[in-house]
Amino acid sequence: MTADERFALIGQKIDRANKHIRDLQIAIAAFVESRPLEIGVKRDSHTKRPIYYVTAVRPIPHEIPLILGDAIHNLRTALDHLAQQLYLVGTGATTYSSKTEFPISESTQKLRGVIKDKCKGIRPEAIDELLALEPYKDGKGNDLWVLHKLNNIDKHRTLVAAGVKYRSVNIRSMLLAALSPDSRERFGGLPDIDLKPEDTLSPLKVGDELVTDLPGAEISSIPFKLEVALFEPEVLKPAAMMEIVQHLSSLVTATVTAFRPFLV
Repeated sequence: MTADERFALIGQKIDRANKHIRDLQIAIAAFVESRPLEIGVKRDSHTKRPIYYVTAVRPIPHEIPLILGDAIHNLRTALDHLAQQLYLVGTGATTYSSKTEFPISESTQKLRGVIKDKCKGIRPEAIDELLALEPYKDGKGNDLWVLHKLNNIDKHRTLVAAGVKYRSVNIRSMLLAALSPDSRERFGGLPDIDLKPEDTLSPLKVGDELVTDLPGAEISSIPFKLEVALFEPEVLKPAAMMEIVQHLSSLVTATVTAFRPFLV
């Protein structure tokens, strides 16, 4: 088998993961467009400033973390397929090894032990490349560890935790309302102005206050932008699900590509 053929076999898993990622993007967009958040308005009793807050928020459909789990699993599996091909090249064997895995560990101290157990037969130069990746928590390859942990959560515990995250608010209407009628006409072409809050209130819950308007301002319809986020605090900070999984796909692709010279 040629290096190109080995590379193509590994790439099938990445391609499958990317198919799931496209499906995930569609599912997330449909959920966000369904307006899962209900907003109420109250006035501060002292300042009379309108306060926009969450009155209801629908949970994330199970379909979304299920699709994410499929994408994550295929990405993690692509790395194990890479390790298997490195094993076949290194040993000249014609059958796969049930003990061979792509090494990812909790610390630099444990990495060499994992490599010793899971990478027998792989050529020394490929082992050096694995060590240089630092695929462990807080190493250069920390995000490979994130992928590994998310995959284990999906396999062994439950669905990966997800929720609605406050992304930004468009304050264009608030600014226009604060202007005089003449100024409003003059600045009517004001572009959208999205402000990202310092606290994204992750995950959003009933009672969360999103934005406070000017004193005495009229109550209006203010566009809030939401996103579906991952909430696994022991693994990573709350972040947009699509950004995370797209980054992990790019990371796995780059990792597999870096080992292509060792598939000869």
